[in-house]
Amino acid sequence: MEATVPVLLEWREAIAVLRFNRPDQMNALTGGMVEQIIDALDAIEKNADCRALILCGSGGNFMAGADIKDYAQQSGQAFQGFQDSAARIYPRLEAMAIPVIAAVEGYALGGGFEIALACDLIVAHPAASLGLPEVKLGLVPGGGGTQRLARKIGPNRAADLLMTGRFVAAPELLQWGVVNRVSENVLEEALALAGQIAKHPAGAVASIKRLNQSAWTEGGSLEAGLAAERDAVCALFLTGDGMERIRAFVERSERRKARQPK
Repeated sequence: MEATVPVLLEWREAIAVLRFNRPDQMNALTGGMVEQIIDALDAIEKNADCRALILCGSGGNFMAGADIKDYAQQSGQAFQGFQDSAARIYPRLEAMAIPVIAAVEGYALGGGFEIALACDLIVAHPAASLGLPEVKLGLVPGGGGTQRLARKIGPNRAADLLMTGRFVAAPELLQWGVVNRVSENVLEEALALAGQIAKHPAGAVASIKRLNQSAWTEGGSLEAGLAAERDAVCALFLTGDGMERIRAFVERSERRKARQPK
């Protein structure tokens, strides 16, 4: 029986945990889930105290893409509507000011892998399998898989995954730079990573996220990126967090010098 609440929003102090919760269906994405995910992202963004978002799945899997049973019953118009609706998720994750971390266990396939690719960081179980198998159904990824994957690992490796539809183990994707960390305790590792980032001023983290994205997104020139970086560092220098931490650094340095034997 399908879980009655397919999307769960939990809070671990200042860390939001958004859980895909259709374990009997490997958390496959439905139209109803899309709306619940968007609603959850709205709620998270309204919480000014939230410092990071972790996405995970129930039942030992992240998400096995879209629900293919739904596909089989959809008209062309309904299929197009689902693709357009689901397409709202990925840019929302990228546009959030807070870091977004995918905690991947089991399978992250199709739209599930595309959601992970839209996150800032991926923590994966060593036995996790990720891939874009749409070609096996005579389709192509519809949630940015052909674009984000190529930008992150290059067109040659992306062509390998896209054209074969093969699943790739997390340790291989760690070597390729798609996965950031591999851990037996995925959620705990993701929470620790989120906590480490949350120690830093939110404004600096948000600026780093934006600048990092612009560095690999097609269309941005190096000159424009460097100018945006200078603007950001100057703006942050003038904030309360920036000045306070700079002064605290200087004070710590002076105390260390004072303790050193002469």
